[in-house]
Amino acid sequence: MSSKKAFMALFVPLCVSLCSPALAARGLEYSYADVGYLKYNGDDYDMHGGMVDMSFGVFDFAALRFAYIRGRGEKFPPAVEPSGTPDINEFHIGVRPHFSLSKTFDLYAEVLYVNQKINGDLSHTDIGWAYTGGFRWQALKWAELNLAGQYRSGSIDAPFVVVNPVFKLTRNFDLSLKTSQGADDADYFAGIRLKF
Repeated sequence: MSSKKAFMALFVPLCVSLCSPALAARGLEYSYADVGYLKYNGDDYDMHGGMVDMSFGVFDFAALRFAYIRGRGEKFPPAVEPSGTPDINEFHIGVRPHFSLSKTFDLYAEVLYVNQKINGDLSHTDIGWAYTGGFRWQALKWAELNLAGQYRSGSIDAPFVVVNPVFKLTRNFDLSLKTSQGADDADYFAGIRLKF
């Protein structure tokens, strides 16, 4: 590689990273917690339970992400889980970089480490990742739309389309609805978003 190409390979990303804070709009808030009911319909099993999904906007262009799901599995294949109804504990941790194109429109990406523990007659752990890219759009003062594509690795190993409308209830509370739709699997969430 020539010295001119090497210089450009270093100079261009450096300029973009330095200019991004100056060019970005203020954008949307990233400190909140969604708390509610989750239903999962899978090709191999179903699950229903509760979820706490948190975002902490501690950096200007990235939020820390944590989630915990506690549920009861249903219709497990006997070879995987003889009881058919194991307890499921799932933890997510990761980061969500984001960039504001305007005060009401943000682009974001997300990488989450996913650890799912199935506790029944044959307990086991499934480890994977969730990679997401999409946008947040504050369409109205009282309504926001999140739309994204997602790929989940691990036992599911499939792409999903994620749709998450959020409706303002009060200054600190919103109604959050979310669905992730794949070819063989889907999940549905309904809960309250607490902004902090």
